[in-house]
Amino acid sequence: MGTKLKPGKFDCHANALPDEPMFILLARDPQFAELVRKWAQRRTLDIQCGVCPESDYEMVEEALKCAQDGARWRKDNMNKWRLTP
Repeated sequence: MGTKLKPGKFDCHANALPDEPMFILLARDPQFAELVRKWAQRRTLDIQCGVCPESDYEMVEEALKCAQDGARWRKDNMNKWRLTP
């Protein structure tokens, strides 16, 4: 799983073209884990249908780990991002 300090193997910032739009979802978002898992399920279907290469299975595995780690992070850090110093 990538973080701001330690980007992952599939770092979207590094891989994006200069003008390519992107959408970032943080683990603090209540829908984070569910949406990442849904993306992984959809990518798996796309691989099975031949729309995406089989090498994307590695990305799916990382996404599922990211969903799990993100859910744990959110539970452990509930509302810390809303606190003011």
